[in-house]
Amino acid sequence: MNTKVRVSLVLTVVVLASGIGAAAATSDEQTIRDLDKEWSRAAETKDAEKFASFYSETGSVMPFNAPIATGRAKVQEVWAQLMAKPGFFLRFAPTRVEVAGSKDMAYDIGTFELKLNDAQGLPMTIPGKYVVIWKKQKGGVWKAEADIFNTDK
Repeated sequence: MNTKVRVSLVLTVVVLASGIGAAAATSDEQTIRDLDKEWSRAAETKDAEKFASFYSETGSVMPFNAPIATGRAKVQEVWAQLMAKPGFFLRFAPTRVEVAGSKDMAYDIGTFELKLNDAQGLPMTIPGKYVVIWKKQKGGVWKAEADIFNTDK
């Protein structure tokens, strides 16, 4: 094989390999975006158990005006209490998802809209933002390892 053919073959392999890596990152990003949609639907239906299932067994939630809750059972307690509040409604969506080059960690940044009734029983809307750190579990499943959110007002 002459040198030009070898160089062309090596370059082709490199280009194909880099495309495969980019496709995997895009696939992981889309997977996380899809998980966010399912997760938000679980909030909309006030299903605390399903909502907590998106966290890893050691995952933590860091809600505003409350202590950190770690472990799926504790996370579920936090969400069950919030979902039980009169007027509860939550919807969220990512604005940015970044997957690490190692493809085992990712983060997503997004916005949410929380609705609750105020002290007089009147509905109020609370806009906010969040960051979720995702970790790929054994078997390739993405789970939330850390979730922090706060309000805009």
